[in-house]
Amino acid sequence: MQYNYEKFFHNSLDILVIARMDDGHVIHVNPSFERIFGWSEKRLLGLGSYEFLHPEDLPSTQEIAAKLATGAPVVSFENRYRSIDGNYRTLSWTAVPEYKSGMVYAIARDITEVIESNRKISELASELKEANDMLLEQASTDPLTKLKNRRAFNAELNRLLQVAQKQSSPLSLLMIDADHFKNYNDQFGHPAGDQVLIHLAFLLTHTLRQHDVIARYGGEEFIVAMPDTSETTCLQIAERLIHVVREFNWEKRSVTISVGAATLGEKQKTSLEENRHFINLIESADKALYHSKINGRNQVNHSSRILPCKEA
Repeated sequence: MQYNYEKFFHNSLDILVIARMDDGHVIHVNPSFERIFGWSEKRLLGLGSYEFLHPEDLPSTQEIAAKLATGAPVVSFENRYRSIDGNYRTLSWTAVPEYKSGMVYAIARDITEVIESNRKISELASELKEANDMLLEQASTDPLTKLKNRRAFNAELNRLLQVAQKQSSPLSLLMIDADHFKNYNDQFGHPAGDQVLIHLAFLLTHTLRQHDVIARYGGEEFIVAMPDTSETTCLQIAERLIHVVREFNWEKRSVTISVGAATLGEKQKTSLEENRHFINLIESADKALYHSKINGRNQVNHSSRILPCKEA
């Protein structure tokens, strides 16, 4: 059986090239090469293949040529060649040297569109991730203060409760309320009230520790989860926070805060099995906050010091 190799060479949809091994000069290309790049075989004959190569791909292609010169075939390498319109197209090559003839036989597939499609897919995936991250942040962030919102805080508190139980470490909670905030809003307007909340968020963020979890819990109320923090330490931090807020240079009039604190662990014998929900800890801090407000505001009280608190 005879095979018409020239017909195969001529009709192949892939690019087929025969070049000299010693200098890389083109001897023969098939019509697919002419169709994709626009160069005629007559124009290419005797020219070095490097003349149409992208400058950035020259070092790696020279390494491939050196490997071919040793007689080793090279499977799947990529480089870019300039077409007649000046644009570069990316080819994926397989090349086999033949020492007897001194020729290199190479087959290539144009993967320019594949690379471009992959680039667009990668860009779209990146844009989608960015959009999803933004939506996730918006869903978990208070738009005014940029702190965590109530839902995000509750999820984080649940996690911290589990960690506290696992590590047998204390977990403290601060419930914080801006004193006479309704009166402030009525006197100076809601935009001024919003500025108070924004500044309070700033002071909380810069006064509390990096690992403390801060959130706007609703209205003029903020909440802070303090992992691995004892009753004594959380009261010291709360006192410092009250001082920082009181001494801040407020634009309209002075602003103070009332704080309620609660601690899970240490003196309390309560366990998560008995509590089952973080609500008990929050309720204890809320009761302590109420005690601070009815006793003159601008102060902190701990739930363990005002009530026989079974929850926290």
